[in-house]
Amino acid sequence: MKHDHRINIDRFVDLSFEEDGHTTHHQEHRLALLSAGTIEMVYGSKINIVAPAIIIIPPGMPHRPLKAKHAAMYLVSFCVGCLGIDEDSLLMQPYRQVINGSLPIVALDTERLPFLTQILEALSTESQQSGTESTPLIRSYLSILFGDIYRKMGSIDNQSPVSKLTSEALRFIHQHSHQAISLKEVAAAVHRVPAHVAATVKKETDSTVGEWICQARIKQASYRLSHTTLSVQEVASELDWKDITHFIRQFKKVTGHTPAQWRKQQAIKVSGETENG
Repeated sequence: MKHDHRINIDRFVDLSFEEDGHTTHHQEHRLALLSAGTIEMVYGSKINIVAPAIIIIPPGMPHRPLKAKHAAMYLVSFCVGCLGIDEDSLLMQPYRQVINGSLPIVALDTERLPFLTQILEALSTESQQSGTESTPLIRSYLSILFGDIYRKMGSIDNQSPVSKLTSEALRFIHQHSHQAISLKEVAAAVHRVPAHVAATVKKETDSTVGEWICQARIKQASYRLSHTTLSVQEVASELDWKDITHFIRQFKKVTGHTPAQWRKQQAIKVSGETENG
């Protein structure tokens, strides 16, 4: 029987497209190692990523692929709770920095690329194993990747594409995503008038304060639906959602599924991984 690691590694070779893709957001942590080519995407603002580089994609962060030219990359999706990773640990700090407005790109030295590729290949192989030792080994491989990202982000001027105001607003939203908050409360936290905060966040991220709040709260809800046996009503109540109908409507708007459909989809995914192991 396959152990449920809840990690997936995809490899793309000579990936090329040129179209305006749909804005997407997901509930897993992701990182991509771009080893060749270029990718252009909207991540708040439009950014162009040239290999070699690592792209950091926190859960719930909206992004939109625009085009790729002869891109080769590994895409890693993982569930921190399933793997026993402390989301608040030091090596996970780059994800928090990106959530707060830092660029999601970490440029790599070319000579470092073979080593990181080797780690990703080992990670991919280990993700297919069923032994009880596999999960701690997967955590170890991920820690090596996180360590490289952490050191590289700390050694360069990773300039934020957003202002300090927007960064502080996003930080407050994510820190309080377990409860109902409003634009007025976000503005009070950053000591600005609501209209100015709303206009600045929208201009710099292409999403409204309300959309950021909704996405952050849906992330909290989806995690509970995937990792607890709480009912949909209980999840909504725990997250201070007063209107269950509104909660279901917002959940579907963000994820494309109702809370019940989401939970069923996650259960089927886990079951399929187990049966295929």
